[in-house]
Amino acid sequence: MSYAMRRTNSSSYLRRAGWVLRAWMREPMQVATVCPSSPYLTQAISDRDCVRRASTVVELGPGAGGTTLALLEQMMPESKLIAIEKTSELAAATAEIDDPRLRVEHADAQDLIDVIAQHGVSTVDVVVSGIPFSSLPQPVAKQIMQSIHRVLSPGGHLVAYQFRPDVCDYARSLFGPPTTKTVALNLPPLQIHTWEKVETPEHAKPHVAINT
Repeated sequence: MSYAMRRTNSSSYLRRAGWVLRAWMREPMQVATVCPSSPYLTQAISDRDCVRRASTVVELGPGAGGTTLALLEQMMPESKLIAIEKTSELAAATAEIDDPRLRVEHADAQDLIDVIAQHGVSTVDVVVSGIPFSSLPQPVAKQIMQSIHRVLSPGGHLVAYQFRPDVCDYARSLFGPPTTKTVALNLPPLQIHTWEKVETPEHAKPHVAINT
């Protein structure tokens, strides 16, 4: 990587860090962390075949847009990314990304089905979620997970990056056990849980834990 590229990436990260800190100060109960996702985390989330093949990706809780940028780098030129962010400060930050494939909605993840319908979409190929399921009221977390399952096409993928594993409890009855990868080079270290939506109710795929 060139010196100029490193300076650009550092500047982008610091800018996003400023957005996240301001959002946390304004709405501390809505923002999971005061640090934006590290490049190691965003690459681990985005660098996968399901993202590269996807026609439509939904991102829940994009924060200041670091993961959004990483997803756009991997997605096809004709694909679409719908980012849904509840915190106004962070929705504004993500909306600054200049990419015709990106649609940013200042909305709640509970309204997932209605939001994508406004874009003429009923099913999607990938859902990426950074919302902290561990801090959501149980009925809300269950409703969001049910909506995710409903909008995912058969063979679609849910990718959730979390500090605590509560999301797995909400997903298990719908998706079965996840494949899990730990990204230590992030503040805080997070786990990425991945599920594939299958048409059969049987979930024979074992849980796989991978540490990096």
